[in-house]
Amino acid sequence: MISKEEYKVLVVEDNPGDYDLVVEYLSEIRNVRYELIHCISLQEVNEILATAHVDVILLDLSLPDSSGIDTLSHVRSLDANLPIVVITGTDNDEIGEQAIQQGAQEYLNKNELSGRMMARVIKYAIKRKQMEEKLEKLAVTDPLTTLYNRRYFFERGWNEFLRARRYQHHLSVIMLDLDFFKHVNDKYGHGGGDTALITVAKLFSKSLRDVDLVARFGGEEFIILIPETDKAGVEIVAQRIRQEIYDTSMEHNGNIFSVSASLGVVLIEDVVGDFETMIHQADMALYQAKENGRNRVETYKTPSTYTKLAKG
Repeated sequence: MISKEEYKVLVVEDNPGDYDLVVEYLSEIRNVRYELIHCISLQEVNEILATAHVDVILLDLSLPDSSGIDTLSHVRSLDANLPIVVITGTDNDEIGEQAIQQGAQEYLNKNELSGRMMARVIKYAIKRKQMEEKLEKLAVTDPLTTLYNRRYFFERGWNEFLRARRYQHHLSVIMLDLDFFKHVNDKYGHGGGDTALITVAKLFSKSLRDVDLVARFGGEEFIILIPETDKAGVEIVAQRIRQEIYDTSMEHNGNIFSVSASLGVVLIEDVVGDFETMIHQADMALYQAKENGRNRVETYKTPSTYTKLAKG
């Protein structure tokens, strides 16, 4: 027996007759089960979305506490990830087109409704939203490690940097590079190198919090943003990450091997410049970790330290 698809639908409609029509039309669909939740105002939408999961919203734009395209904007502000189908009582296509431009997946005219039309629009609104989210994730994700990519790190990092500067909060960047990574590729092939990168990417979750941001910066380099943590705390995190990597055995095609990592740390209070300056200083600290023997953590010091290092 083929199981039915199931969708939980929030119907935002203050006209009882129009709501009854929605119920009637969707009850005609035999291969899908619809669980309907009914509300008549934005206030009720807010209350429902705070406690319940829904798959899609059928939204009338004319409500007791909101009207027009503002209704859609208010609902999207509550949860921008929910697919919304606007139901309008006017024959004005301009309203529907405007709704789509403002983030609705589709719009329906109440005068042209049918069960099959509603079922099709609900299904594809959900599918399109899922596809949009998948594409958005691919745009900011490294395909090998599934960590965030360099582009997303810069976008989010700039915001965190400006916020930390404004409110004088702690913020740190850790730059991490796997040591002698070329040797891993030469000895075990690029498959072995990929195994190392994927394994290291998974290890970060053991040492980092949900509020921390880690990304693959390029090649064998990773970068981490640590908010709301003082110098001692950040150095403990960096050492923990370094030790986790060093202690972890990896396997590729029957070969067991391990890698180590060098890490450079910079604190926002030591940065004279912008977010890109902060990243550059983390890279300088990483360079010092490499020069001092690898498999170690170095915290950014004064520029004169690196000048002497380069000359030496």
